[in-house]
Amino acid sequence: MKIYTVKEVAELLGKHEETIKRWIRSEKLPNSYRNSDKEGWRILEGDLLNINNVLPINIIEQQNDDAKSDVHETELVKLAYQAVTLTSPTDEILSILSVVGIQRTLEILLIMQQSATKVKNTDGFIRKAIRENWNPTSTPIKLPKKQSRRLSDLTQQEYNAQLNNRENTYVRKVPFYNWLED
Repeated sequence: MKIYTVKEVAELLGKHEETIKRWIRSEKLPNSYRNSDKEGWRILEGDLLNINNVLPINIIEQQNDDAKSDVHETELVKLAYQAVTLTSPTDEILSILSVVGIQRTLEILLIMQQSATKVKNTDGFIRKAIRENWNPTSTPIKLPKKQSRRLSDLTQQEYNAQLNNRENTYVRKVPFYNWLED
């Protein structure tokens, strides 16, 4: 089982280090331990798997996997990342994607492929997709800034209809008054 530092867990989950330490004090991460002040806290991978509301992972599948299949899964994750981004993943991203599993990694990479604009920061995109629990059926759409306040209220069809209506009609808000003619 893999062991993480507080900093690694904070980066993995997109939380602040103090939040992770607070979780340790409140025993949300009950198996974490501290050898010395210099080394700091160590958090077991099993504790991360038990935090369902922060990092949804199928625990039963993870427990049934042996070390041999973990190596194969890591290789599959690396290969999938390389196929989509055409670059090699950093060790940090590889460890994050290995924790979430091959199925979730493929979902995230599919979302990346479906993105309307080119993803410039793949690491940040992956972290945000894990943190916000994105899935391929709920791919976020980008709206103009004027419309972004009402994103939750609109479906794609309603948005397209509003966009067409605004392009076709223009209503002057202030009536024109020519004071020279009076």
